[in-house]
Amino acid sequence: MTTPLVRLNFALQSFEDPLSAAMAHTMEYDTLHLNANAQHEITLLCVLPEDAHEGDIISLSATHIAARDARYFIQYTLRQLDIETGTVALTLEKITISDESDEYVLQLMLHGLHATLKDSAEFDVAIKEYGAGYIPQYEQALVSKSHSLRQLMTSFSSSFLSLF
Repeated sequence: MTTPLVRLNFALQSFEDPLSAAMAHTMEYDTLHLNANAQHEITLLCVLPEDAHEGDIISLSATHIAARDARYFIQYTLRQLDIETGTVALTLEKITISDESDEYVLQLMLHGLHATLKDSAEFDVAIKEYGAGYIPQYEQALVSKSHSLRQLMTSFSSSFLSLF
């Protein structure tokens, strides 16, 4: 069984309504509720605006409401097939349990030539992890003794220099 994808759309402003541009930033949307799947991922279907071109970069970030940096981020360079389709699927990965609430701000941005911001949209979301959330799998790395000694010396010398 597959679940339908949540569709995100850039807010389109009407040229006929003079208040559209003034009201666009004051509009409130209902909070989206996103649930991670068994692979600890959330896939969102993003509808491209009419001014999207091949080579533009679309990005999606989710920032916890109490944080400054994005916890989840994906960036994708648009291809001609994406432009013809009019949509692109973006996947946020490794959804973990949040220490605080599950409330995030989701930002969808489209950057054009020379990283010029062409379009953006912002959504309030509640992200729910799957089960116990993503747990990082640490692999046993084979570290040579000379490499670990080098790390020890580097950390010791940086600690020593920080005293001055």
